[in-house]
Amino acid sequence: MPARVGARARRSGKRPLARFRRVGPDEVREAALAVVRAARGRLTSQGALWRAVRERLRLEEPAAGLTPARLRRLLLGTPGVRVDIEFAERPDLPAPTVCPVCAGPLRPILNRSLDRGPVVLGQRCPACSYWTHRRRRSPVRYTYRAAGTRPTPPAASPRERPRPPGPSEASAPSAS
Repeated sequence: MPARVGARARRSGKRPLARFRRVGPDEVREAALAVVRAARGRLTSQGALWRAVRERLRLEEPAAGLTPARLRRLLLGTPGVRVDIEFAERPDLPAPTVCPVCAGPLRPILNRSLDRGPVVLGQRCPACSYWTHRRRRSPVRYTYRAAGTRPTPPAASPRERPRPPGPSEASAPSAS
């Protein structure tokens, strides 16, 4: 019987080739450590690090696949890489069930009152040191640097920059 016009060919039993290959954790750590060391403190966002690491991995394996969240979770426990996290307090967020940084379990932060038993003040993650309280803290920026280097200070706003001395201050005699 002749094939219909416009009909698709039947698929054979073979699976299609994968578009991406999940890279092993050791390869990711090696590439990320090399990128962080080469950047010398200039990786101020998770996206910037992810793009640089993905580019480096794809030099060897064009189908290398990596998500930013997986990269962050792998680097939290990698010696030689320091992950600094900035948080914002959000009063209307529900209590998290897992850690938003490393996806680990959260444990309650307990306190004892004089009248009652234990009181839950918040939650903390034993793996990555994330903590929250009544006003929920959510991560807003991840910065990465090589361990042992100083963090890059944030850019000063125009209000915080020191002003040059004015004409009255520059010509005033100093009291010696």
